[in-house]
Amino acid sequence: MKYAKIISAEEWDNFVAKRRNEKFHEVNDKNRKRASKPAYPYKKGRTGYARLQQRILAEEKIDTTSLPEHVLWKAARVRKDGAVVEAVQNVYDECETLSQTLPSIEVQDCRSLLSRVLNVPEYSSRVRGKGFGVTPSSFYKKPKTKNPTNKEVMETLAELRA
Repeated sequence: MKYAKIISAEEWDNFVAKRRNEKFHEVNDKNRKRASKPAYPYKKGRTGYARLQQRILAEEKIDTTSLPEHVLWKAARVRKDGAVVEAVQNVYDECETLSQTLPSIEVQDCRSLLSRVLNVPEYSSRVRGKGFGVTPSSFYKKPKTKNPTNKEVMETLAELRA
């Protein structure tokens, strides 16, 4: 009755049926167990990565517009007293080492430094350590390559023949 103005009776019945489905409960239980004890828990509450990044950039007066994902990931896991869990520090140190050894082009591929160090799969629709809504195409803005026109192809072919 409370949501009758917003949701129709048919939509409500579909919602209730979906929640009573056994498959829904299996998936829900599996995800609840997976999320109950994360190896590297997020410590910033409702702040989110975007606000955390803005705060760090403002405090340190850095000219760049974004931080490397492993720096932001580590900052999101620092406790209120400033202490860093040893496991988080180890991951950060490995990321720093890896970022210095890999060529910059390889760092920008779809599998981020952080994913490589954590040894977890990267989902195709997100960028690890950058927060909700950031996609690889929006974050790793690769320059679009223009296909050559027929005229340009013919000119190149003529140059090669000459």
